[in-house]
Formats: sequence, C-alpha cells, structure tokens
Amino acid sequence: MCTSFEPSLLAFRQAAQASGKPVEIIYVSSDRNEDTSFQRASSLGMMTVPFGDQTAELKKKLGIWDGLESFQFGCGRRTGVPALVVLDKEGQELEFLAAEAQGPKVLGSWPLNDELGVWGS
Repeated sequence: MCTSFEPSLLAFRQAAQASGKPVEIIYVSSDRNEDTSFQRASSLGMMTVPFGDQTAELKKKLGIWDGLESFQFGCGRRTGVPALVVLDKEGQELEFLAAEAQGPKVLGSWPLNDELGVWGS
C-alpha cells in the first residue's frame, strides 16, 4: 500500500511547493530494518526519524503502526500505514489523514488554498 501511495504523496508535495505552501514530510518507518528505512526515506527525498526508540514513541503517541507491529504496540491503533498526521510548528496535531483507508484521494482533504485557515502566515 505504501509504495502505491508514494507517487501521489510526492505529487502533492510538488503541488504544495508550486502553490507557495511548501510542506515538509518526515518519514516514520515501519520498515523491518534501518537500512531499508534509510533507503526509502532517501529515495523519497524525505527526512526521517531515527530507526528505533524514537520511531516507536511517535507511533504510540500518534496511534499509527502496521499490523505486524501489533505484537509490539498492541491493538490500540487508530490506523495502519500509510497514514499522514499534519502537525503545526510546535508538533501539535492539526489533521489526521487516513491514507490506509482512503488511498491517494485523502490528499484532497488537505487544501493548498487557505479556505480553512490551515496554512497560517
């Protein structure tokens, strides 16, 4: 699912940049090892959270992990992957986009205009 979602996510990032509303996407990996995680983030041109404890903390805080990680984190997730959580500059959640359930169309719910006042100044 993630690899089929990635082209739409990259197109969204390019559209945001072109509209003057650039976004930074930080990759939080559910890959099985650090090398794969780093390679995927690099190929996508994204920053990544270091593999390990920091990734686990974020997954628990945001309630997002893949099904195989349920052994580690339990059953209390709100979704699997991919998922997008839009954060403000202070790290507070603004929007949750359920990409696992909705696929690429979920990107349409995060506007590149400022009708909802989400971009700030």
